[in-house]
Amino acid sequence: MRHLYGTEAYAGGLGGKDGIIDIPEWKTHLLRRSVEQSAGVYDATGPYPYCPLPADCDLSGGLKRLAASGLVSAVLIPDPLVGPSRAQAAEHFNVCRPFKTHYLVDQRTRTYEPTKHHRDRIRRGHRRCRIEVVALQDHLPQWSALYERLIERRDISGVAAFSSAYFEVLAGDRALVTFAAWMDNSLVGMNLWYPWEGVCSNHLLAVSTDGYANGASYALYDAAISHFSGQVLNLGGGAGVGDGAGGLANFKSGFANDQVTSFIYGAILNKDRYRQLSPKANSTEYFPAYRAPLA
Repeated sequence: MRHLYGTEAYAGGLGGKDGIIDIPEWKTHLLRRSVEQSAGVYDATGPYPYCPLPADCDLSGGLKRLAASGLVSAVLIPDPLVGPSRAQAAEHFNVCRPFKTHYLVDQRTRTYEPTKHHRDRIRRGHRRCRIEVVALQDHLPQWSALYERLIERRDISGVAAFSSAYFEVLAGDRALVTFAAWMDNSLVGMNLWYPWEGVCSNHLLAVSTDGYANGASYALYDAAISHFSGQVLNLGGGAGVGDGAGGLANFKSGFANDQVTSFIYGAILNKDRYRQLSPKANSTEYFPAYRAPLA
């Protein structure tokens, strides 16, 4: 079986059926992207939020397949807890460098001890909200409405501004575990988790204004941590790149008892075309260099 993020349906929900590339050597799909600077030229990127690479995957074979597809480059962010070692990746990718801090709750050998600030808000959240495990399929319209408000509030754009087709793919996967927060009969928040090979990844969280005011976010996370007792939970990182300092990072770190760094892997598949597109490639660490944001 493939990880949800590696399936054709998931990739199709992100980029449409015509923009995906199957990499059987990696048991995943990548998304094909048009390079604006040159008509008919494409590169590839891994699925959001990370590309699930099996520990025994054939890195070289997958890169050869991508190169044979005529792509200029490929970039992906693997699962930081499952997959080939950094040393293995460095043998095959041109770029293999730190990307973002992920906050963990590892309950195999460590105690779950949220900060005092979080404990207070967890108690308030549980007093005011009722948390239940539900099927996302049964509450898809309510979830979509919650997420649409999140997009508006945080001005989310790009891949994270998900389509209805994307959420339908999530709802159709039986492995997905969804927690819902209720106040009386009103749904005020939902939190989606995906367990795989002993690691439970927090996928998405969306909470209404009333939910935020009454601690639903804290109660939802606490309920999930209790539900997956004895496992490793990857809460994800903060906004942006690096240590993710800020509100989201502070929220997640308050639950965490460990952390791990995710890495970005980049491969140049057509050296000549890459140089043509990136005449100043040495002046930026961004990969691929020709997609670096304008200053």
